Amino acid sequence: MAALAAELAPAHVPAPGGAPQRSSRPDLRVAPRPRRSGRYIALMLALSALGVFGCVALNALAAEQSFAVRELERDVAELTQTVDELTVDVTRLRSPARIRRAATKGLGMVPAEQPAYVILPGRGGTSGKSSRPTRTITASVSGG
Repeated sequence: MAALAAELAPAHVPAPGGAPQRSSRPDLRVAPRPRRSGRYIALMLALSALGVFGCVALNALAAEQSFAVRELERDVAELTQTVDELTVDVTRLRSPARIRRAATKGLGMVPAEQPAYVILPGRGGTSGKSSRPTRTITASVSGG
């Protein structure tokens, strides 16, 4: 039993012989619990609230941008339809049959039996020869 008591005795208590004995076990102590200060907790709460606010703000901006994109896409579709309609109108108005009809009925013009060409001085003649006889009118241009 004396051996058991010596084994359980703390290392800093000297043995009954007067000389301290070294124990083979290390000197262990319980470490104190880390304390969380109030400032640390407040900082973490503030950072969390800031993160949540940032996420909500970004979500709201993304929703606003998606509405703007939808509106722009609708505008593009309307403008594309307008361009298509105007292209059809231009094609219809360029039609030679429509131009002939507007000239004869609206302006009182008559088709030419023999075309006449105006040759300006310094421009030279025509490059191609026509088998049909044509009239040529020579004009002079005065600079102004």
